[in-house]
Amino acid sequence: LNLCALCAFAVNFNTDDIEYMNKPKILVADDIKQNVKLLKVILTASEYDVIEAYDGEETLEKVQTENPELILLDIMMPKLSGFEVCKKLRANDRTKNIPVIMITALHEMDDRIKGIEAGADDFISKPFNKVELLARVKSLLSMRQTTTEKKEVSDVLESILLDLSEGIVVADKQWEIKNINKTAQEILHVKDTQNINLLTYLSQLNLSIPIEMLTSTQENTLNFQISPPDTQPSLTKTTAKLTKIFDEHKNIVGITLILKKETLK
Repeated sequence: LNLCALCAFAVNFNTDDIEYMNKPKILVADDIKQNVKLLKVILTASEYDVIEAYDGEETLEKVQTENPELILLDIMMPKLSGFEVCKKLRANDRTKNIPVIMITALHEMDDRIKGIEAGADDFISKPFNKVELLARVKSLLSMRQTTTEKKEVSDVLESILLDLSEGIVVADKQWEIKNINKTAQEILHVKDTQNINLLTYLSQLNLSIPIEMLTSTQENTLNFQISPPDTQPSLTKTTAKLTKIFDEHKNIVGITLILKKETLK
């Protein structure tokens, strides 16, 4: 396993280059069939798969069985209103992140306020403007795709790094920690890594080199040791390998730190 390459992948991964392998699936929910058919014509012409629902309860059922990437949700529907449906979607861990575009009457500000409170992501007014509708759908799908892909990559990376004997820390170009495995947390005695700056943290430890060398060096890789604090000399020494990751323009895009315990003799 090439740890540096793996960490570089974590820093450089760009979800903008990934496209849907299949057509995005959109659930259109409206009790007026004419509206559903119109939206279906517009969306299928733009390469979307469309699922239909005609009341609030059917909408919730179709969400569970069809797993749509986005929902176009009318407010006034039988059995459950669009507001009620949206609230139930947001209260369910499985469906809480599905983008919802609420269909409102033109200039109905009260409906939009209630929609925001229910958890709607965006709004489209009747009569439908084709260009506006497609732009809003595309924008929300793009944001959802990016979020989903980043989470998937983060989950995969964490599962790979979890049980490695080496400690792995991945930071951005500002030295803010983005990923750290369990071994690194134990070596560095870090419990909560949220908003921790790696450079600031290392400056508090006993390093074999001046802390300024970590920032001033133009070398890709720098090796050094982290010694136990004077108050705990029985702890193990740690060998550290810091790597700066550059883009094609030689700008730093990320930093990785590989840590390995060294038994003191």
